[in-house]
Amino acid sequence: MKEMTKKVVILNNFSSPYVSEAIVVLKDYNPKLEGKAIEDAEMIVSRYIERIEKNGQFVRTARKKSKLTKFIVGSIIAALIIAAVKCFI
Repeated sequence: MKEMTKKVVILNNFSSPYVSEAIVVLKDYNPKLEGKAIEDAEMIVSRYIERIEKNGQFVRTARKKSKLTKFIVGSIIAALIIAAVKCFI
């Protein structure tokens, strides 16, 4: 039977203002290669941080529009359409 337990490495010692913690899920765990896996994870995170600093891009979470906002915008659009139709009639 295949083992279903995942092996992870948690990195939380970053000096970056962007990343506080990284969790890396390993495909196969080999205690002899643990150091290499940690080095690879640190390299991935450092490249990501460098790319953010170079491009000046920050990751933002998408904000959901509230139902009230959608209703108001929809009402305004409907009113504009009705007004345009009345002008042409």
